[in-house]
Amino acid sequence: MKEPRASQKESRRRTEKGSRSRLRFRILVAVGSVIALLVLVILVDAAVYYNKVHAGVSIEGRGMGGLTRDEATAVITGLVEDAQSSAIVLTSGDKTWDVMPKDVGTKIDVAGAVSAAMAASRESNFIVDIGRRFKLYFSHTDVPLLGTVDSAMLDKVLNGVAQELDVLPVNAGLAIDGSKIRVIEGQKGQVVDQGTLREQLKTLLLTLHATELTVPMVVTEPAVQAQDNQEAQKQAETMISAPVVLEDGDKTWSLSPEQISAYMDFTSQDQNGVSTLVPYISATKMGPFLESIAPEVATEPVDATFKSDGEKAWVVPGVLGEALDPEKTVEAVTAASLEVTGRTAEVAVMTTEPNLTTEKAEAMGLKDKLSSYTTEYVGTANRQVNVRITVKYASDVMLAPGEEYNFDKQIGPRTAARGYKTAPGIVGPGKLEDVFGGGICQVSTTLFNAVFFAGLEVTERKNHSIYIDHYPKGRDATVSANGPNLRFKNDTQKYIWIRGSSDGVTSTFTIYGTSDGRKVDYDTSGFYNVVGRTEVTVPNPSLGPGTSVVKLGGQSGKQVTVVRTVKAPDGSIIHKDTFVSTWAMVPRQIEVGTATTTTTVPGSTTTSTTPDGSTTSTTGTTPTTNF
Repeated sequence: MKEPRASQKESRRRTEKGSRSRLRFRILVAVGSVIALLVLVILVDAAVYYNKVHAGVSIEGRGMGGLTRDEATAVITGLVEDAQSSAIVLTSGDKTWDVMPKDVGTKIDVAGAVSAAMAASRESNFIVDIGRRFKLYFSHTDVPLLGTVDSAMLDKVLNGVAQELDVLPVNAGLAIDGSKIRVIEGQKGQVVDQGTLREQLKTLLLTLHATELTVPMVVTEPAVQAQDNQEAQKQAETMISAPVVLEDGDKTWSLSPEQISAYMDFTSQDQNGVSTLVPYISATKMGPFLESIAPEVATEPVDATFKSDGEKAWVVPGVLGEALDPEKTVEAVTAASLEVTGRTAEVAVMTTEPNLTTEKAEAMGLKDKLSSYTTEYVGTANRQVNVRITVKYASDVMLAPGEEYNFDKQIGPRTAARGYKTAPGIVGPGKLEDVFGGGICQVSTTLFNAVFFAGLEVTERKNHSIYIDHYPKGRDATVSANGPNLRFKNDTQKYIWIRGSSDGVTSTFTIYGTSDGRKVDYDTSGFYNVVGRTEVTVPNPSLGPGTSVVKLGGQSGKQVTVVRTVKAPDGSIIHKDTFVSTWAMVPRQIEVGTATTTTTVPGSTTTSTTPDGSTTSTTGTTPTTNF
């Protein structure tokens, strides 16, 4: 009886075990099916979106699902180009401003946006990316466009808008009304909120939408309120309450309340964090009055000068001057006007330097005599006048290192208005004639020889066309307007001072500077290329038979050479110069009478004696050399 029961239990166990096995099998089959399906879906998804933007991904609201990188790039590039050609319109009331993206240097990163769209389902590990792919079928991911805007260009646009729209606040102030101080209430302003507008505009510029944007405005309070100016009002009333006396030694000027009122102005100062008005006397407004009294206050500075004793030169110190100091004077007037009593102010002065200060003069190095040369020639009274005033014009010249001296330019035109007289001058080959400035070549010759022995560089020198024996052989220097000239350079490292004196007969030039130890040697040749003077006769029917007149004394032709060597203390040659003087042969000219009766020589034709003893006619007009 017990065995059948045991068999039944065993049978049930076997049945339950089989059921569980079948259930597990079915579960495994189901799971396998699901996995297979998932794998299939994944494979299909991977195949469909291989190298493409996944479904559910957009760029700035434009769906990109199923597009390759190049296709997506082309689409977004086209949209960007369309957007870049459309303006964003800023509006404020009836005013508008079109802002083109290119006007503010907008650059959109299309490639970056496309890369972000491609990476929406590929940027993490395999499991996470599968999850994102499935999620994209049920939700949407939008990739924003990123880019840049040129800040300077954007600020320029915003500033332009602000200039048209901004109504700045008006600070409370004070107005001067005659003898009263009137309070002016402040006013609120309204200005463009440039910070907000900048962010709004940048956001729109980086989207694919052109639209209108209302310019945001903000109300601004005045920095100074009426109550902040109460103390300034009291001070201003005190300033115009009574006259102020301005003093400078024994000189005084009274400033009336009306004048103080006209000169008054206000400035803003920060006092305990509050911008507050402060009254003061304006140097600009008071300027005309100060200019009118400045000459009475000023003491002119005196330039440093130089003196010499013929051997040395030295500096006579300059003297500082004084001039009215406008800024400090008005400060003193302001301080005095704020007092109830003792309303007196001192004129403030400042020192003024001369054009040539003692320090500058001493730095010029004018101390040693470099050379001196003297010539003597009596001549006519008029010639003496010409020599004397020419030395004056040619003298007291400072030459900076490297600067050139131009004799003809330095002495200026030889005219009666400048004091010149008529005296004999060379007017042609062997001819002398009275001309303005006759005799001035004694001055140029004297100066040339001073320059010669100072060892300075000579840039132009020419001898007279007539040999003049009272000048040193081969070392004369002729000068004529727009013709031969004397020019030389200061080739030392310091200034030189050309100092001359003359009584019309004796003329001296001394050159001062800083001696660099240079030494001058020279050699003068004898006359060479000598051509004897010839003689020509010219018939003159106005002269009686057997009579004759020497019209031109003439001269023999010849040359002479002077070689100058200028050496440094170490024996090296600074420069070596060759001065060649040439005198052309001029025939002796005699007029012989051919008339049948004796006649008188015309009064306009006279003869004179040249420096070498020959005679010459004074008729005719040719270019003049003032010998």
